[in-house]
Amino acid sequence: MSINKEWKSYFDQGNQAIEAGNYEQAETMLKAALSSAERGQDELITATSLDRLGELYFEMEQYDQAEPHFKRALGIRERLLKPHDDAVVSSLNNLSALYFFQGKHDQAEAPCRKLCEIYEAVLGKDHAEVATSVNNLALIYSAQGKNQEARGLFERALAIKEKALGREHPEVGDILHNIANICISETNYEEAEPLLTEAVGILENTIGSDHADLIPILTSLAAVSQVNGNHKATSKHLEKLLALKEINLAPNHPEVVDCIINLASSYLYEGRFADAERLYKRAMGIRERAKGRQSPEVAEIIAAIAFVHQSDNKYLLAENLYKEALAICEQSRGQKSPEAEARLWDLACLYHNNARYQKAEPLWQRLSKLREETLGAEHPDTQACMDSLTICYLQQTKYKEAEELLNKLKKLREETLGPDHQDVAACMHYLAEIMRHDGRFDQAEGYYKRALDIRTKALGPNHPEVAHSLEGYALLLAATYREMEAEHMKVCAEAILKASAQR
Repeated sequence: MSINKEWKSYFDQGNQAIEAGNYEQAETMLKAALSSAERGQDELITATSLDRLGELYFEMEQYDQAEPHFKRALGIRERLLKPHDDAVVSSLNNLSALYFFQGKHDQAEAPCRKLCEIYEAVLGKDHAEVATSVNNLALIYSAQGKNQEARGLFERALAIKEKALGREHPEVGDILHNIANICISETNYEEAEPLLTEAVGILENTIGSDHADLIPILTSLAAVSQVNGNHKATSKHLEKLLALKEINLAPNHPEVVDCIINLASSYLYEGRFADAERLYKRAMGIRERAKGRQSPEVAEIIAAIAFVHQSDNKYLLAENLYKEALAICEQSRGQKSPEAEARLWDLACLYHNNARYQKAEPLWQRLSKLREETLGAEHPDTQACMDSLTICYLQQTKYKEAEELLNKLKKLREETLGPDHQDVAACMHYLAEIMRHDGRFDQAEGYYKRALDIRTKALGPNHPEVAHSLEGYALLLAATYREMEAEHMKVCAEAILKASAQR
């Protein structure tokens, strides 16, 4: 490969521009270098120019422009060089990485598999570089959802790395993280947690507890611990994660704020209300300085602080904050905005859960109407609001309104879920209750029987919901002078509820 001076000048200037971060100048120089190489008819120099220009486009995230350059460079090198040549390996690496970042995982597989074969043939099966290429192939399988194949390759890479480098090596920690991610994708959180814990320990001991590479592993570990119900462990992981992000990012960085909020939420799970409130207020201060008090992002944290007070039985404080958060969202985004809807839900739940049904009723009415307009009456979220509104009506003995809404819900659910669904049975049970209160015993009896039939088939004969329908039916039988049948049903209901409580 002869190198002409013109090509070298352009090529060197292109590399210098890349180092200086001047990508526009780099592109101009590397294109000139490619033209010079093509005029000189030296194919290997042409391949070098193509490869470097492709790397520039890759760095600029212009993947579609990088691809033809990488493919052409690989074609030249595979034709002119031995299969194990370093330049061929470089081209295969570039093309595999490009396809991976493009999300073309099926296309990334072939060059990556070829790399594994080359490294194994040249270096031997137990070399650390072989493990790296095997790990990369496993990542491609994992991205395609081929979890079983990916896990097998990760475990092979782990065994090679551990043998070559020792268990206490950061690359071993990275592979443990990869195996844990397979477990997470399969919702096997109990197996994932110890793998992540070990990975964090290895990296802390080898690269330092303040290294940015710990961030993704700690993020996964905190999430897994939360799912596993290990709230104290979750808080400890999030405390480490927050410290890391504060070191590696600006104190007011959005990721730092998100981490503060996550840690506050974890403290709330632990019942550490004062600590949770303190952190939420810190996050709110940062967001308020960045976006202003009257922003939905600040309102979201105000609502979170309200929930802390609600959890701590400080209902008046919670109510006032929920109202403020709702007012902010209505003023900044409009009464029908998703942000206002979320805050409306918060306030409705506060009233509802504290049996303040008169206050909750207009909020559920508004939410039901809003969701019916945006999602449709068939949507589960719309029907959840209708359910809550029904309960409000029933608790206030507004039977006419409750019956009208229950009939609507029953029809919707029969159409969307089928006539034998347990949610249809719930509507029938409550309709029967209303009719019994109104003295419409014949109609009520039909609904009780239908509700019992559906609930028994859908939930089993010993389910508490079956007992509740038996209790209502027993009251109807007693009211219509069928005391023996009523007593039998009452005894059956009591037995079901007693057995359920003992489980």
